[in-house]
Amino acid sequence: MNERRSSRRPRIGIGLRLALSYGAIILLLVGLSVVAVLKLKTLSETTKQALQREYPKTALVNEVNSQLGIAALAMRNALIFSEDAALAQHQAEITEANQRMLAALATLAAQVEDPLGRDLLRRMQTVQSAYSINQDDFIGLLNQHRLSEARNLLIVDLHGYQTDYFALLEQFSQHQAAQMLAASRHVEQDYLEARWLIFALSGMALLLSVLVTVLITRSLLRRLGGEPEYAVDIARRIAAGDMQMAIHLRGSDSSSLLHGMEVMRKRLIERDDALRCANAELQRSLDAMSQMQADLVASEKLAALGALVAGVAHELNTPIGNGLLAASTMADATRQLHEQLAQPLARKTMNNYVSEMQTASEIVLRNLGRAADLISSFKQVAADRESSQRRPFLLHEVVNEICNSLQPALSKARCSLLAELPHDLQMLSFPGPLGQVLGHLINNAMLHAFEGREQGQISISARSLGADQVELSVRDDGCGIPEEHLKHVFEPFFTTTFGRGGSGLGLHIAFNIVTGILGGKIRIVSQRGQGTTVLMSLPREVASGAPDGQSSPQAS
Repeated sequence: MNERRSSRRPRIGIGLRLALSYGAIILLLVGLSVVAVLKLKTLSETTKQALQREYPKTALVNEVNSQLGIAALAMRNALIFSEDAALAQHQAEITEANQRMLAALATLAAQVEDPLGRDLLRRMQTVQSAYSINQDDFIGLLNQHRLSEARNLLIVDLHGYQTDYFALLEQFSQHQAAQMLAASRHVEQDYLEARWLIFALSGMALLLSVLVTVLITRSLLRRLGGEPEYAVDIARRIAAGDMQMAIHLRGSDSSSLLHGMEVMRKRLIERDDALRCANAELQRSLDAMSQMQADLVASEKLAALGALVAGVAHELNTPIGNGLLAASTMADATRQLHEQLAQPLARKTMNNYVSEMQTASEIVLRNLGRAADLISSFKQVAADRESSQRRPFLLHEVVNEICNSLQPALSKARCSLLAELPHDLQMLSFPGPLGQVLGHLINNAMLHAFEGREQGQISISARSLGADQVELSVRDDGCGIPEEHLKHVFEPFFTTTFGRGGSGLGLHIAFNIVTGILGGKIRIVSQRGQGTTVLMSLPREVASGAPDGQSSPQAS
């Protein structure tokens, strides 16, 4: 029955049906576009006319207001600066401002047509006339150097005219605002009419599109190659990643949608295999890079430990050596005294011996005390770095301990380190990670800042930022950082001295510690030839426990 019914209909190809249907839609859309363009053109012309009619008036009122202010200021300045040269300049400013006000009022008079606007304009012209006469009298008094009378004229008469003038200008501005509002409402009404017309034509185009869709649906279904539900199920399974299902095709099907899905499925299988191989290779490369980063971080730890050990050895060598020398002197003096005991001793000999023993014992005690202080300081630095525990501390004490541990490296690099910090900056934070940050920043300055120079200076300072923040700065007077490098300095492995002692991880680790464990912010300010400053904003009190993934500073 369906075949008989189909045979009676004229056979029009799907291409022709699509062409006719969408041709009609295109014609409707073209008509819609033409109508919309014409309507929008009308709306644009209406808006343009409203702006050309109302906006210049507002600009002229603003010009009068501005020039009135200039003239008032020039008159006040003329009373303050009464020298001849300054007086001539102020008179010229007053004259020029009056000319511009008169020109603006004349132009405004030619444009204002409504009764209220013309009434306000007439009142402004009256005030302007009286104001100009009094201005002329004011200038004449100035030229005669009658400053007291000129001041009275300005205060008694001119100030009143200025006040009236400004009030009239304000009323005119409000009137113009009302005129602009009326014009905008007219434009809005035209816009609403254009919008509803476009909506109506768009609805017609939508209805025609629905009708065309209904007419050609049956023809399009034939191009699927099977039932729509089956085609949708195949598409969903492919989208879900199921590439192993079998797609049933008709024997002669070589151009349907299902045939295209089968071709796509086979190509996706091939590309998936290629992506798996590529991902495996990328994973191997990532593992190698992670291992390399771990090795570099470990080398940074060893370098820091080496610097600490060198500092301990160097700093302890002097007091222990002095103490050893004093002790050997005591031993020699005691042996000589023992040899002299076989003979009667003179009081002078005994007094000399006692004096030498006192001096030597003072040297020994002083140097052993110095060594004990150094060992305590180094133990505190080492304990802080090892434990990374949160504790209260004075900032200047921690900084001084770090500076002491770095003195040998600084001496070798011919750098001087100056730490000037307030003694009352109390913090509840992590002194170990903070010391690591300072160590990285100072080592980075020694390595990069003073290339081509025999000596340099690094300074550390701090100040309070309110009740809850502290700003700690590390500054050097070196060569500075090029602008193109500034945005990369905190990136891992970025260094300009790779292979010459630079790993590219120092500033990256410092950034992670400051922004992670210490809960602060860090930034660098630098210019070529003017040194570099690292600024750290740190909270006075840090919450207990390091953030996740940041329990070990060097792991950053």
